[in-house]
Amino acid sequence: MDNNMLIEMARFISMQQAEIDRLKTMLPSNKKSKKKLDVETKMRRLSLITKMYRKQWETTLFENADQITWLNQQLLATELPPFKPDFEIAQILKAFR
Repeated sequence: MDNNMLIEMARFISMQQAEIDRLKTMLPSNKKSKKKLDVETKMRRLSLITKMYRKQWETTLFENADQITWLNQQLLATELPPFKPDFEIAQILKAFR
């Protein structure tokens, strides 16, 4: 290949790229406002944090199942209400929203 052929190919490629760029600008795009993106980011983060805490809570309950069973037996023997592990992460995270 000689230099003239390479220059002609480069010119042709640049014309094609310009046409591609022009056509891309004509396509409708889903642009979201910055405020909406920020809200979605916060919701994704809260969801991830919630999942992490819920998984950690379930792991803790599983690891301590024997102690919880023993505690409930003791509470039933003394006629007290049994321990019902309930983890409401949504209430804790409300302050951070």
